[in-house]
Amino acid sequence: MLGISPLSPSLVEGLGLTRFQVAFIVPSIYLAGLLFSLPGGRLADRLGVRPAFLGGLALGAAGLLAAALAPGFLAFLACLFVAGAGWSVVNPTLGKAIMDVFPVRERGIAMGVKQMGLTIGGVISALALPAIAAALGWRYAMGTCALVVALPVALGWYPLGAFRAGSRAVSPDHLAGTGSSWWWARRPALVIFFATGFVLGMVQGAVLSYLPLFTIQGLGFDKIGAGLLVAASQAGGAVSRLALGAASDRWAAGRRSRWLAFTGAVGAVIFLVYAVWPATSAGLAGLLAFATGVGAYGWVGIFFVISVEAGGRDQAGLLSGVAFASIVLGLLVGPPIFGLLLEGFDSYAVAWAVFAVLSGLVAIISLLAGPAIDRESRP
Repeated sequence: MLGISPLSPSLVEGLGLTRFQVAFIVPSIYLAGLLFSLPGGRLADRLGVRPAFLGGLALGAAGLLAAALAPGFLAFLACLFVAGAGWSVVNPTLGKAIMDVFPVRERGIAMGVKQMGLTIGGVISALALPAIAAALGWRYAMGTCALVVALPVALGWYPLGAFRAGSRAVSPDHLAGTGSSWWWARRPALVIFFATGFVLGMVQGAVLSYLPLFTIQGLGFDKIGAGLLVAASQAGGAVSRLALGAASDRWAAGRRSRWLAFTGAVGAVIFLVYAVWPATSAGLAGLLAFATGVGAYGWVGIFFVISVEAGGRDQAGLLSGVAFASIVLGLLVGPPIFGLLLEGFDSYAVAWAVFAVLSGLVAIISLLAGPAIDRESRP
């Protein structure tokens, strides 16, 4: 799924896109998540890990393969929507698996490993897919994405049977007794928490959509160089997700919100640097891209751990789905806002400055509301 971002320069050429149209590529993947993440979480709670996980991956692979064959931009976006529907089931299913299998003091690092896997996939995508697109065309690169997503469907049924011992499906009758799927909306701390996920999703969506173009148009790198910087940002996300997950287990298992504040502060500083001093040297640009990954991607594992702990074993899938929906809404809104700022002011500096402010607000809110959020998620 993260392979779409480093392909955006090739998609601009292959589909004849404007800079503003780029804003719709990444959000189209996640639009289905806004509609299906809550049902997907309920599905995970009812069916269990293995069928929900592999079924979601199968749907994602089908959508990506269709995107590789799409005749035009609108059809391409529609196919990515189908792929996003599959992803909206995968994410809460894995959250439920971690909640069921791991004890409290191992959930942070377990979620960090899961989220690190996502960003390692992003690193490999950023290194490999632009080269495939340059040599064979963007359609072959998209087909590669579809093949990779399909492999676990073919190979994973038997190994995932091990989850049956720890990951249990919840009966529909039991779920009916837990109340409405919207019970969390009556908890102010959880509403604030999911609101921070919305803002962080905005930031992540903007970085996914525009960091490749910014490195070409704002920093002067070529497509391969842009792919390397995107890979550096994904590497920063991978390392920080694992490190922050382990840190939240060891030093602040009951105050995980502090780590959300940390990543928000990192994002605010890096985006402000982009606004006032774009670095054109390869080494410095690589370091800033790595730090960008910490601020834009490093928070995700912590965010999902807080959500599944707030849901408990019986509704971990549901609350993970709500968390995913809040992020997806931000992913949908963030890139168009960044694109409108870019087009309106014809300046990356203004767009980065606005998103530095948004990241800073997350850091402040996470510190102020953190104690109440952490009480909701305390086992």
